[in-house]
Amino acid sequence: MRDWKKIFEDMTEEEKINLSILRVMECTNGVIQYAYRDQHPDALSLEETRKAMKFSMGCIKRMEIPLGDSSIKFEGEIGEIFAEIRELYTSGAKNGNDEDFEKFMEISITMYNVLGKDRILRAQEILGEHIVEIAPDKLQYGVDYILQFIK
Repeated sequence: MRDWKKIFEDMTEEEKINLSILRVMECTNGVIQYAYRDQHPDALSLEETRKAMKFSMGCIKRMEIPLGDSSIKFEGEIGEIFAEIRELYTSGAKNGNDEDFEKFMEISITMYNVLGKDRILRAQEILGEHIVEIAPDKLQYGVDYILQFIK
């Protein structure tokens, strides 16, 4: 079994910020999707929901997040780590494998705690400054989701 805490702690500061940006984007998209499916009063319109999903899923598939004139690329070892965690999510959340979903959540919570509140809030700022596919105020959805796990 991998020592996920050490893996995340050993990342460079840039990798930690990039991972924070990725997770804020992913979690925001997840909350937006669930709110729409559940017909929550604060749910975005179908068009806004699709726009957020298309952006987020496109970034995940390409393993790249465009930020204005630059982009974050998840390549090499960090790309492999990202892919491994993503596989657990897909198996657990999409295919109903409870054991893989539990592993995914354990890894995510470890990650959130290593990244910490300050990096998560910085990621929110960066995304809010550079993307138009998700309204800056809606990024708070993902931030609030993540912060509930940080001790």
